[in-house]
Amino acid sequence: MYRVLLLVAARKYHWISRIFRPVSYVVLGLFGLESILLIKFGAVASSGLVGPPFYAVHLAVFFLGTPALANLLLLRSPPTKWFIVLPFCTVFAFVLVLLQYDVSERLYGINGDDGPYSKVICLPRRPSTFI
Repeated sequence: MYRVLLLVAARKYHWISRIFRPVSYVVLGLFGLESILLIKFGAVASSGLVGPPFYAVHLAVFFLGTPALANLLLLRSPPTKWFIVLPFCTVFAFVLVLLQYDVSERLYGINGDDGPYSKVICLPRRPSTFI
């Protein structure tokens, strides 16, 4: 379905290809950078090194990674055949799901409450001034 919509829109509006291709390269480049960080340092140390944007960028790569790969394979001339694009995107989506599961579990724990980044800092309550 995405393939049909993308190819029809790209044929009608030529600017789609000019915008989607560079953005797709950026998304896949971020995936490569994240992979290097995770292999070299692990999820917790990478998050500590990069800071709060790490998990936000990780989620962006998770949601945009598969469409980015499809964009690069389909917005070529001639477009790659669907029976080639489909297995590549399926395997890549599976890898992204496993990576998301691993990073989330390492940062926030299995239940979301026992990882190094799952502790919520609560400020002490001030006594009410109303009687």
